[in-house]
Amino acid sequence: MTNHSFDSLDFARADQPEPTGDPREDLLAWLAYQRHEFLRKLRDLSVDQLVEWSVPPVQLSVLGLVRHMRQMEHVHLVWGLGGGEQTEYYGEDDYAGGSAATFKDDLQGYFAEVSRADAAIAALPTYDAPGLGHGRPLGYTLIKILHEYTLHSGQAHMLRFAALGDLRR
Repeated sequence: MTNHSFDSLDFARADQPEPTGDPREDLLAWLAYQRHEFLRKLRDLSVDQLVEWSVPPVQLSVLGLVRHMRQMEHVHLVWGLGGGEQTEYYGEDDYAGGSAATFKDDLQGYFAEVSRADAAIAALPTYDAPGLGHGRPLGYTLIKILHEYTLHSGQAHMLRFAALGDLRR
C-alpha cells in the first residue's frame, strides 16, 4: 500500500477518463477519477472544518463521509468481491462520527481499504465474475461504488462550501 497522508494528497483537478471500449477498464478509470475527486473535497479545510457538522442540524461532516466511503469500499469491493469477513468499522457512527483526534487514523483506514479493494478487483478475472462475498458481478459492483462516490462527493462539496463559508471551487 502506498503511504498516504493528508499532506501528500493531490488536490489538482483531474481530467475525466476517455472511453477505451473495454467496460472494465472504463469503469476502473471512472473509479480512480471519482476517488480522486472525492478526496479533493478535503482541500482548503482545516481538521476542525473537516470534522464540523457544517449544516446544522444535519449530523454530517466531510470526515464522516470519508469514514462512510471506507465502509462502502469494504462492503461493496473488499468483502463484496473478495469474500472473507465483513467488518463494520464504525457501526451507526460513520457519518456523524470522527473527530480531530481520529482524523489521521480515519484517513489511513480509508486508504488501506482502497488498497484492499483494488486487490479484490484485480483478483476477479472477468467483468462478469461474481463477487465472493455478495455474489454480484464485478461490473455491477463497480457501477454501485461509482454511484456511492458521486452521491457522497456532492454532499462533501456542499459541506465543504458551508465549512469554508465560501464557494471555493
